Amino acid sequence: AEMAVGKGVATVALLLVVSSILGLSGLSKSKLSKSSLITSDISRSSRFVSLQSSGRLGMRYGKHQCSRRRLVRRSVFGDGGDDEPQDPDESLPDLLKQLMKKAADGKLPGDTQITFMDADKFAHLQDLKRKRQKKEEAVEKEREGRTSEALERIKNFDYRPKEIRDYLDRFVIKQSDAKKVLSIAICDHYNHVRRILEDPASARRDYTKPNVLLLGPTGVGKTYLMRNIAEFIGVPFVKADATKFSETGIVGRDAEDLVRDLVDKANGDKQLAEIGIIYIDEVDKIANPPKNDVTTTSGSTFNTRGVQNNLLKLMEDTEVSLQNPMAPQSLKSLLEQGGKEDKAVRTKNILFIFSGAFNGLNEKLKKEHGQEDMISSMFPHFGSRYDDDDEEEERPKRRSYLDKATTRDFIEAGMEPEFIGRVPVRCALQALLAEDLLHIMTSSEGSVLRQLEEDFKGYGIDLKFTDEALQEVAERSEAEQTGARGIVTVLENTLREFKFELPSLPFKEFTVDNQTVVDPKWMLGKMIESVNQTEVRVNDLVSFAEQFGRQHDPVQIVFSPEATVYLANLCVEKDWQMRSYCTHIFKGLPETLKRIYLETGQDLFVITREMAENPQEEMTVWLTLLDRSFEAERVDLTII
Repeated sequence: AEMAVGKGVATVALLLVVSSILGLSGLSKSKLSKSSLITSDISRSSRFVSLQSSGRLGMRYGKHQCSRRRLVRRSVFGDGGDDEPQDPDESLPDLLKQLMKKAADGKLPGDTQITFMDADKFAHLQDLKRKRQKKEEAVEKEREGRTSEALERIKNFDYRPKEIRDYLDRFVIKQSDAKKVLSIAICDHYNHVRRILEDPASARRDYTKPNVLLLGPTGVGKTYLMRNIAEFIGVPFVKADATKFSETGIVGRDAEDLVRDLVDKANGDKQLAEIGIIYIDEVDKIANPPKNDVTTTSGSTFNTRGVQNNLLKLMEDTEVSLQNPMAPQSLKSLLEQGGKEDKAVRTKNILFIFSGAFNGLNEKLKKEHGQEDMISSMFPHFGSRYDDDDEEEERPKRRSYLDKATTRDFIEAGMEPEFIGRVPVRCALQALLAEDLLHIMTSSEGSVLRQLEEDFKGYGIDLKFTDEALQEVAERSEAEQTGARGIVTVLENTLREFKFELPSLPFKEFTVDNQTVVDPKWMLGKMIESVNQTEVRVNDLVSFAEQFGRQHDPVQIVFSPEATVYLANLCVEKDWQMRSYCTHIFKGLPETLKRIYLETGQDLFVITREMAENPQEEMTVWLTLLDRSFEAERVDLTII
């Protein structure tokens, strides 16, 4: 029912409806004044009557719950007390009269919700509520424990740059310059954070963050370096691509979402998020170079200058609201809070790491400094732009000139002067050669070979590689020109068919040699030809019978020799897997055998060729024999 009533007496009108339902004398309608629209939903059954009204958006003042034998009042925003049992002898009419009087006096708002409920149901709801609260408290306690542990680690931060370098050496091969630069920046920054946590007054001093720009082609370890550093230190870490952002956040993401993501990574802890790390890749794609300039690869249609300015604000000391103003739920929350925003995160001590390939800039610098290649080949230590641990014969192969880039070069490439000025630490990473990729596969703790070994071990196959095979993989990976990602590409193309075929064959060991990498199809065909496919299918049939017995114990099945030969030959001819085929054709067998077992006690059944050829018809025959057994003597259904 919809009634035009005054906001202050909305509950009066609702109680009048309830009074008419319960046969009560109502309140004089002369007290209804003003006009507003209130919607009521009334439902009634033998044990339950519900009355709800909606006043202010998202708010509810009070809730009353009672039965004819028990009355309970729950205060939501009133005194904040627990549920208080009232006089069990108080009747519903008396309660309604009291509520109507309070409503007439303006003591109840128009959005009061009143529910008449059976006491047992109310107790059940309260029990569910208590369980939910206990679960939330346990989750919150666990979150606080993790947060306090992380903050304690930062308060005790005492790492030295070489210690961080040594940790990174376990995961990332080469890139000694990048490891050195990052280790120094991390130690400087988190020593500063430690001092702030010890003495909050020191936060008022001027501080220039060592934000870092990593330059280099894809697959050289930029992301991997930062991910391992954040894990080692124990701070929240967020990674994003610069191309996903727009100036307004209407199309694409807003730059401030990075800070909100950091809070999520910190399990909602604002203090921990304020000392986290934000890593933004492909920053060269948001460069805004002059027309006809080829120093970047930017193809974005968004206002890239606006995106840079938004990121610039985050690098400075600013506050970001935890609520996204563009999200509908945030608008609703702001309305409920009277326009006051929720908590904000300060970005002063969030470390920003940027990275990009800057391929166009590298080509430009190559033209300007290309003559140094000839000089370097004659005098290897003159003007070297290579890692100190590189072999001399490797250096001419590394063609990155980004370490020659100056601030002016970045500005000409389309980076805003204010933006690039806030990123004072810059380092160029070198492309990886075959020798580096081989070292990654054999020495890195994060080597993809470990993952492949685990994949094959899941099928009971021991995977091994010869040295010649790894060398061939490394050379092919270098030709991919995608760095360490090329290793995954080459190994995937090499082992894809083996992953598909070998789990169904009786191989317990698989050694990848040079010939396997060069011609994987030939090697796989040779392995398949060496296998007796019929024998494989027979073993799978035995495995199916054993699995059936474990799943439907005490019922057991065995296959007759004729059924075994028939099913094995059929699966070989059709290239079917025995277990999947038997699972399909015998899907009704468990229910049939279970019924026979319950009626007769027989627990062992032999699957004949007739059953294998026409399972549905044979199961019908077995059940027919079972029905007839009630009229005669027990029928033995075991057919041998």
